[in-house]
Amino acid sequence: MAAPKMNKPAPYLPGAEPFFFPGGDTGCLCLHGFTASPAEVRWLGEHLRDCGHTVYGQRLAGHGTDPTHLARTTWQDWYASALDGYHLLRQVCQSVVVIGHSMGGLLALLLAAEVQIAGVAALAAPLRFSSRLMARANLVKYPLPYTNQPDRSSLPQIIRDEQARRGEPARGRVRYDRWSTAAVAQLFELSRRAESQLSQVTAPLLLVYSRGDVTAVVEQSDAIAWGVSSPTIQRHILDHSGHILTQDVEREQVFTWVADFVTTIANPKRT
Repeated sequence: MAAPKMNKPAPYLPGAEPFFFPGGDTGCLCLHGFTASPAEVRWLGEHLRDCGHTVYGQRLAGHGTDPTHLARTTWQDWYASALDGYHLLRQVCQSVVVIGHSMGGLLALLLAAEVQIAGVAALAAPLRFSSRLMARANLVKYPLPYTNQPDRSSLPQIIRDEQARRGEPARGRVRYDRWSTAAVAQLFELSRRAESQLSQVTAPLLLVYSRGDVTAVVEQSDAIAWGVSSPTIQRHILDHSGHILTQDVEREQVFTWVADFVTTIANPKRT
């Protein structure tokens, strides 16, 4: 009797693999955003590697494979992925700085509230959502399990141009265009959880937002800064970028700000 066929696990999307760059005693955990992949923060990770740090780009549960996988995950699964990355770096580094973009920024703040980290950088973290559909996604997921969300902005071409310049395959954004409504509901729950824990954040904090971002508006940095208990808060505002700060036109400025923040933590006597 023939053995039953097993469903083959979905492979990573091309470019969605996690990355690890060994370096110095300060570890940098880079967390990507919702429906995205480690590719979203890889250039930032390479910059931090070139500054001498150990860097790990974690692939969050359900991301970088198939949109149906994301539909089966919860915000706790994403947090567990981030926590795995933190503990991996703690094994090889004296201290860990968590750097998160968008949803990754929410996870970074939540990690900072619950484990001992040396510093946290939240880049365009959407602490609150203006869309009422976000709050209703838990109900809408039944009649509308998926929506098509292609990126029709100029960003994919900006990314392809930079990928070509770097000698990389010109893939554009490595993310899902088909969004799970159930996962959107989980993102909303994550934002509520992160906001409720802000007062527990005591690590040095870096906030970077852009005036051109309609997803995480600049005023959200005020809400985070007012809510945390961090004694040191650095805030920077960009003028021309959209939401994906780590890949848009001002990415090099973002890399510099993050690297300076990490260097300050790694070498406190220089401050």
